Amino acid sequence: MTQQEKDALIQEQREVILNRESNLSSTDYIAAKIAEGVATKTEYKNKLALRQQWRKDINDANERIAEIEAIEGEIEESHGDID
Repeated sequence: MTQQEKDALIQEQREVILNRESNLSSTDYIAAKIAEGVATKTEYKNKLALRQQWRKDINDANERIAEIEAIEGEIEESHGDID
């Protein structure tokens, strides 16, 4: 895998993170409404499930980035041995 391919994979994961963070921000009002008692979890159960999935997606994307970066380090180290 080339450095360009790795960079593209990392960028793809960063885009997932930005998208999911945007989705969370646009639905923050739900948590506030529930906290203030003007709405219930039942009313927003579908959106709350989506928010939970978005948080999982962010965590998964961060893990993938760490894995890709770890591979980069291993490859760089092995190249250093070849020179």
